[in-house]
Amino acid sequence: MNPRFSIVVPTLDNVDDLKKLIISVNSQTLLPREIVVADSSSSNDIQEISQSISSIVPIVYLRVGRAYRYDRLLRYISSLSIFLKAQTKYPAGRAFPYEATNAGVRKASFEWVAFLDATTIPINSWLEDYWHLLCLHECDVVFGNTTYCADTKFQKILRASTYGCIGHETAPGSIIKKTDFLNGHEILEGVRSGGDVAWKNDIKASFKYFLPATSYLKYSNLSKNILPVLKKFFVYQMYGSIVDIQHNVKNAYLGLAIILSLIIIPKWNYIVGWDSHLFIPHITKVFFICILLIISSSFFLNRAILGRLPNKNFLTNFFRAAIFIIISYSIYNWNAVVAKWVEDSIWYIPHITKIFVFSILLASFLYRGIYFPIKYKIELTYLLPFNWIAVGALGMALDLVKAPGYLLGAIVAPFIKRSK
Repeated sequence: MNPRFSIVVPTLDNVDDLKKLIISVNSQTLLPREIVVADSSSSNDIQEISQSISSIVPIVYLRVGRAYRYDRLLRYISSLSIFLKAQTKYPAGRAFPYEATNAGVRKASFEWVAFLDATTIPINSWLEDYWHLLCLHECDVVFGNTTYCADTKFQKILRASTYGCIGHETAPGSIIKKTDFLNGHEILEGVRSGGDVAWKNDIKASFKYFLPATSYLKYSNLSKNILPVLKKFFVYQMYGSIVDIQHNVKNAYLGLAIILSLIIIPKWNYIVGWDSHLFIPHITKVFFICILLIISSSFFLNRAILGRLPNKNFLTNFFRAAIFIIISYSIYNWNAVVAKWVEDSIWYIPHITKIFVFSILLASFLYRGIYFPIKYKIELTYLLPFNWIAVGALGMALDLVKAPGYLLGAIVAPFIKRSK
C-alpha cells in the first residue's frame, strides 16, 4: 500500500525557516502528495515563496489571516458588547498555530495528514519510518519525537534549563488519518499554547497510539537572548493555565497560595492593627475551619455526588503539599510555640525562618542547575565548573516569570473563547 500524505505547516513571518523545511520535505524517502502552508503572516513573503520555490512536492497555499500589531487583543476588545460600533474596524488578524493547523487539515486533499512546524525539521526517513511504525504497531496515530538544538552559548544554557538533550513527545511530526482528526479531534483553538498537549491527551484517550523511542525531528529556533525567552514563557504559561492541563503545576501554585495564606492570615490583625476597622475576630480559627470545610466538601462532592474518588496522583500531590505546608507552618511558628521566644532556651533557633527559606531557595537552585539538566541528559562536563550557575539562575528566572503568567491566565480564563 502506498500511503498518500498531506503535510500541514502553519506559518507566521518565518520565510527562511519555511525554505529549509520545504527542502527537507523534498528529501523525504517517502514523498508526501502535497504541502499545505496555512499562513497568517503580516506580509506576502510566505505566499510568494510558496508559489516560486522549486519543489517536487506540490505546495498548496492557504491564507488563514493577516497579522498586525495587537491584532488578537484589539479584535477581542472590539467584540465586546460595549464596543459594537467598532466590531468591523479591525480585520481578523493572525491565526494561532492550532487554528492554522485545523484550517490546513480541512484544506488537505489526501487521506493521511502529517504535522510540521516551519521551525521543526524532520530527518529524511521520517515519513517512511512513521508509516512503517504505524503499520507494525497497528495503531491510529504516531506522535512526533523532537529534540532541541542549540548553537550559541545562551541557547545551550536555555536548553539545559528547559528541554535538555532528550526527545520530547510533540504534535509536530505526528501522523493521523484526516477523517479521524476532523471527527471531533481537532486541536483546541483560541489559545497560544497548551492546545497541543490537550490534543495529545485527547488522542491517547480515543485512539491507539505510538511514540518512537528515537527522535525524528529537530527544533533549532531557540531564542538567542533572555528577554524573548521570558516573554515566551510568560505568554505560554498564561495560555497553558487556561487549558485543562498541567495539573501538577496547578497543585503546586495552590500549595504556594495556601502557604502564603498560612503566613499572612494568622498575622492579619497584627498587620492592620488591633484597633483597626479591618480587625477580624478569631481570624485564625475561621481560616482553618474554612480550609477544613473546603476539603471535606470537595471529597463529598467527588464521592457522594459525582460518584468517584480522587485519583492516585491527586492524593499523592495533596499529601505532599499538606506535609510541606505543615512543615513550613511549624518552622514559621517554632520559636513562638516551642521556645516561647526565650532566647536562652535550648529549643530557640535564631533566624529559623530565614534559614528555612534560604534552604528552600538553595535546594531549588541546585535542582534547576544540576539535577534537572542531568536528568534530561545534559553532560556533567558541560555543567561544571560554572555553567550550572547560569543554568540554575535562568531556570529560576523562568519559574518566577511563569508564576504571574499562570495566575493571570487563571483570572482571564472565563473570558477567553475556546473551541474545537
